[in-house]
Order: sequence, then structure tokens, then C-alpha cells
Amino acid sequence: MTIETRVDPETGDWRLVAPARSTRPDDSAAGGAAPVCPFCPGNEHLTPPERMRVPDGAPDWRIRVVPNKYAVTSPADGDHEVVIESPRHDWDLRDADPEAATELLLAVRSRCRALGATRPLVVAFRNYGKAAGASLSHPHSQIVALTGVPPAVDAKWRRARDHRAATGRRLLADIAAQERSSGVRVVADTDGLLVFQPHAAAVPHHTVLLPADRCATLARAADSSVATVARRLPGVLAALAAVLHDPAYNLVVHVGPSDEVDADRWYQWHISVYPRVGTIGGLELATGLAVNTTAPEQTAPVLREALAASVGGSVPD
Repeated sequence: MTIETRVDPETGDWRLVAPARSTRPDDSAAGGAAPVCPFCPGNEHLTPPERMRVPDGAPDWRIRVVPNKYAVTSPADGDHEVVIESPRHDWDLRDADPEAATELLLAVRSRCRALGATRPLVVAFRNYGKAAGASLSHPHSQIVALTGVPPAVDAKWRRARDHRAATGRRLLADIAAQERSSGVRVVADTDGLLVFQPHAAAVPHHTVLLPADRCATLARAADSSVATVARRLPGVLAALAAVLHDPAYNLVVHVGPSDEVDADRWYQWHISVYPRVGTIGGLELATGLAVNTTAPEQTAPVLREALAASVGGSVPD
């Protein structure tokens, strides 16, 4: 079935039409356990040929990366990969130790480098839970590389470029300074990583992990920055699970253009976690306005306390 990128003539927004996605395997009907999970060890023949294995060539793998059998892109438009995060069907990123989390994020970085060599936009993301779009419960992430840049991403990049031109500073650096100055929305601030819930949070408990890294993309991020983010991320996910009773969520790695080294001057890669605790209403569809039913000034302290509890003590400032 043909995959198409269509443009809404009224708004200019892009829509991906990918009918094959409707045929994806879905283990939710089986109570979260598919009769045969294509991502479990022993079922490697059920996935397309792998592009990466950690350890390389080892029969007992910890991470596999394969092309997405139900891709949202055509070969002309880009690429779509699945990162199988663990051989364990019951594993979860929030339970990962620092070494496992770092190994996983480094593997994602490696694939982002490979896919971004010929494409301007590479997006890594993780869908957790049925409400967030996950069709298989086996822990996995995805990477999509696009040959074109969607209007919404281009607008975000343009805003960051304009801020640099006007002030001589990176927009995200100024946002970090404002959040630190306010303090009330800061969840944790240590080891060169700021965790906060933004002033204009898109959804309840929208949480950002912003490393002190001057790289625009994860593909160019330093080992130390990747490790810092990886060490903190499981705890943040565990804290969100504690305060929101294990919500579905979308985790997104926000990046600048992979084909523009100068982007390091005006953009910084970072991660956002968007819990799926509400529904989209008519106003959102009519206007594009996101309606957040909570204030981050109220939710950030709750998450801060939960994160402190998950690490066995107060979160250092």
C-alpha cells in the first residue's frame, strides 16, 4: 500500500497517509501478551533484517535495531526504524540501571547519526501505553528520518534562529535561565541537566530534560551529555508513573537540523515527556490551542517530591 505525504491546502500542514499502519500487530487484545511477540528472543526471523545489534554479533543481544515493517515513510520520503530496547518482554525504561539506560541512548544516537547523514530531520521517540500509540507492549522506541521538514518543525527552528539573531543567545539557554530564576517549575537541576515543567506546558506534567550540551542534535551529542540524561531519565519516568498511576506517555527527542552544523549556535537537543492523561477536545482541533487542565507551578513540586523519593533522598539543587 502506498505511503503518501499530503498537504492540507487550507493550513499548509502535512499529513502522512500510511494505510499499512492499520495492519500492525496489536497485543492489547490479548491482555498485553501477544501469542508470538516479534521482538522477543527466538523470534528474530519475524522482523526485517537487523541494522544494529548490541553487543555486535552476539547471540545473546541486549538491543536490536530493525526497519519498521509498518513504516510511516516511503524510501523516497525517509526511513523508519524500531529500537528493541531489551530482550525482556517485561522490562521497562523506568527500571533501567544507569549502564543500561546509557547503552540504549548511545545506540539511539548511533542510529540517528547514520540516518541523518543524508536527511535533514531525524526524530527519535518512545510511545508507552495504548493511549500513546504503542501497539506492542515489548519495550521499544522508534526513529523516523525525513527528507523534508514539516512546517511545524520549520517554524520552531525559525523561532530559535530569530532569537539568536536578535539576542546573540540560544533560545533554549534563555528558557533554562528563566526556569532557574523562577525555580517553581524546576524538578531537578544537577550534573549539567535541568529537568523542568515548562511555563506553557502542553499537557499535565509535560516534563523537559535539557542537558547543558551545545549540540543541536542527539547525533552530535557528547558521550558525557548522553550519559547524564540517561542516568536521570529512568527516575523521571518512575516519578511520573508514581504521581500519575502509570500513565501512557510519548517521549520525544527534540533536535535541530542534522545537515546544518551551524545549528549548534541556535538550538539545543532535549527530551520532552508528554503524559497522556487527558483527551483532545473541539477547541484544540478547531484552533490548534493545547488546553492544559493543570498549572506546571502546581505539578512540578509534586513531581520533584516523587523524584526525590525515587532516588532515596532530596534532589540536589
